[in-house]
Amino acid sequence: MRGLKHAPFLLMESCPSATNWQKVSKLKRPGILRAQGLQAVAHGADSVLYFQIRQSQGGAEKFHGAVINHYGKTDTRVFCEVQEIGNMMEKLAQVKGAVTNAKVAVVYDIENRWALEQSLGPRNSGMPYKEMVLKTYKALRKLGLDVEVITQKEPLDSYKLVAAPMLYLMQKNYAEKLREFVKSGGQLFTTVWSGVVDENDRCFLGGTPHNLLDVLGLREEEVDALYEEESNMLSFCEKETFAQHIKSAALQDKFICDKLCGLPVVTTATPLLAYEQDFYAGKPAATVNCCGKGKAWYLATNAEQACFDILLKQAVAQTDILLPIKDLPLNVCVNQRETPKYRYLFLQNWGEEKTFVTLPEGDIIYSDAENNGALPKGGGVVLRISR
Repeated sequence: MRGLKHAPFLLMESCPSATNWQKVSKLKRPGILRAQGLQAVAHGADSVLYFQIRQSQGGAEKFHGAVINHYGKTDTRVFCEVQEIGNMMEKLAQVKGAVTNAKVAVVYDIENRWALEQSLGPRNSGMPYKEMVLKTYKALRKLGLDVEVITQKEPLDSYKLVAAPMLYLMQKNYAEKLREFVKSGGQLFTTVWSGVVDENDRCFLGGTPHNLLDVLGLREEEVDALYEEESNMLSFCEKETFAQHIKSAALQDKFICDKLCGLPVVTTATPLLAYEQDFYAGKPAATVNCCGKGKAWYLATNAEQACFDILLKQAVAQTDILLPIKDLPLNVCVNQRETPKYRYLFLQNWGEEKTFVTLPEGDIIYSDAENNGALPKGGGVVLRISR
């Protein structure tokens, strides 16, 4: 993960064809190697390396994908596609050493995941930690933002927004670090079942999320666990008030939620969404609270993706982060890398259909675009923009 090093890296042991260790090892489809290679460079890789160059005759990996298979010659589809990667890398050579200056970060902490998986309550299976992290990450990437994935050890001073979904296990002094981040003007996004235990998996006393009650303007009093077949519904507390936070002309009216429903007791926070069903119908399910120069956003449940999209879009709108592309088409991803002289803008189409993207002014140093300017499925374009 780039967020561990905060510097360019090498992608090691990328498989050029089918692996041999999955239950079913499918071939990589034509064009995927180029798309994945460009994606890696867009995210900070200075090159893409493959395992293995030549398939071995024996051993456990004799059927693992290779640039040169048992046939032993270079007139294969895989070899030719790897050659294409080499040609692409030559065109992108000037990007080498360029850094990613992400202004938003998502906390994904492995010790937190371990503790959640062993917590024995409120759900003993299916805790949606990774699911909520991915929804958070996806909402930010939809805006075209570079996102750093970090642990609780990294400093926060370079970010404008930090998202820490379901941070059940909170390391020593991390709540104080988050408080200082918000008071200094940062935007914090967190969710249900956060700040419950310390680094030794011992429950905090005095209310949760631990040491963030004033920052969030609430206290999580209870958490209801839902069966797999159950769900609840969220609706606006006051749509007009909510729209001021969201600044969106087309707001979805309701949002489905499942798995966990936190029941916060609100003190200073402003309720944005409320539950519609069960004995806690009408209770807040999403809030925002001012703290110092910043704001803290809280989602008390595992809501659908659209809810994450709206909340995080507005949280980003509270910062001075400039979006690289306005009105980014669906399924088009954007990444940026920078040198003192240039900004390199990567755009890739991960949708099933070709799509058109309005590009800012700059020099195109690599492009898969068709003559009419459309980006095909998996296609990308890289622009060099003077800073």
